[in-house]
Amino acid sequence: MDGHDSPVKMPELNLIPETDRGIELDKGMKQVMSLLTAYWRERRVTLQSTPSGSLFTCNPEIKDIFHVPADGDGDVYQGDDIQCSEVMVMAHPSNGNTIWVRPHKIATVDNAWPLLKYDVVSFTITNLNMLHILIETSTERAIIAYTM
Repeated sequence: MDGHDSPVKMPELNLIPETDRGIELDKGMKQVMSLLTAYWRERRVTLQSTPSGSLFTCNPEIKDIFHVPADGDGDVYQGDDIQCSEVMVMAHPSNGNTIWVRPHKIATVDNAWPLLKYDVVSFTITNLNMLHILIETSTERAIIAYTM
């Protein structure tokens, strides 16, 4: 941490008395503070927790949302080669039958998560090509949202 010996300003700490210059921290304390902070919107912020010690978390921003209509009865869909961090799949509100969702392997009625209209499932994957959907009938659709 040599060369980074300037005073630290962190209004989130609510330190009293407040100084215009900041707070002088030794190297050990700066290392601890680096573990308790994160970057958000190109600035360092203090991580905050609930009184029980759980960190507040949030999901990344949605990159895109698109619909997958069935090409016919028993249509099998695999996502395109798109990097992502999380995916959410919703059965379209007008669906009358089940769609089946599974990460990493082909979805079947015997091994996938069933979704009826309005049902949603989300999970972490690193590429949309890991997403597999079985749409039972030609009139059904899946709605997919993913994050980066």
